[in-house]
Amino acid sequence: MKQIILIITCLMFSYASIAQQKIQQYAVKSGHVEYQLSGNTTGTKSIWWDNYGTLSRTETKSLSVTKMFGMKTESKTHDIVIINGKQFWSANLIENTGQKGNLPFYEEMSKMTENMTEAEKQKMGKDILEGFGGEIIGTEDVLGNKCEVVKLMGAKCWIYKGVTLKSNANMLGIKVMEAAVRFDKNISVSKSKFTPPTNITYEDQNQYQQQMFGGMDSGSFEDDDYSDDEDMDLVPVKYPYSKFEKLANEFEYNSYRKMMVMNTNGAYSAMFMKGMSENLAVAATSRKNGNPGQMGNLESFSYKGKKCMYGKMDDDDGISLIVDISNYDTYIILVSSTVKSKSEMLSIFNEFNF
Repeated sequence: MKQIILIITCLMFSYASIAQQKIQQYAVKSGHVEYQLSGNTTGTKSIWWDNYGTLSRTETKSLSVTKMFGMKTESKTHDIVIINGKQFWSANLIENTGQKGNLPFYEEMSKMTENMTEAEKQKMGKDILEGFGGEIIGTEDVLGNKCEVVKLMGAKCWIYKGVTLKSNANMLGIKVMEAAVRFDKNISVSKSKFTPPTNITYEDQNQYQQQMFGGMDSGSFEDDDYSDDEDMDLVPVKYPYSKFEKLANEFEYNSYRKMMVMNTNGAYSAMFMKGMSENLAVAATSRKNGNPGQMGNLESFSYKGKKCMYGKMDDDDGISLIVDISNYDTYIILVSSTVKSKSEMLSIFNEFNF
């Protein structure tokens, strides 16, 4: 049962959350980039990293000027963000305050991508980009490095092996531009760079994360309702992944865009988005991994000869439809971030043609 909850919860995370906790952020093992900031925000930013981004330090010194309704506001920033594996520290050096904690679902995201080939990771990244309406519009050199030029939501980024070397954004009259003026690749970075600043009062965010994510951080489940034998590995799905992937790639319904589709240790998942606030997650899991109908007060019914369940999962604001594909010993689980009627969820299921 735990595994099913984990699959569903990970699926429902927005891309913004996932992007902030990528296990290997860069395809360059170590490096240092210095940026010049211009536009409404002026100043400098520096990034150091090692082990493909599992260790990183970002330091920003800037002045932001905003004019709105005839009023001018200015704000100064001197921030340092340290990431060391699943842990992070964010320090405001002007006010000597900060936050620290664990990146939500770090270990789960690691397991999700650890068996992927580079081609599969690139495909997932492309699917996510296209899911947000973005596109790669060409290539250009920045500091002698051939970058892909990506256009997304009014912004353009020049990216070299996962490292953004230049970006321009103009949204709501606010211009933000970053341009690398120095880029050192595969260098030796001192471990001291990844030591959090001292003399900072850090607010621990783990308690807040426990409240927000239901105590599921870092794969930790303390609910006594679960028995020890539920900690076993996932039983692989019998439903063919090639078929699941094909149906997910061909899915078209009410302006949903595909973000990703993947096979994680024998459990399949796909994520779709409509705009920036509506998500649709689809998962396939073996019936031997547990009955998801026990995770909420769900209505049971039959549809086209298949056993189905509809309703809200425990502590879930969205709505779920679970369909038993008995000939493959598989549950297909659809989760919408917004409440939809049973008939609409069945219409979505029909469009997949499982």
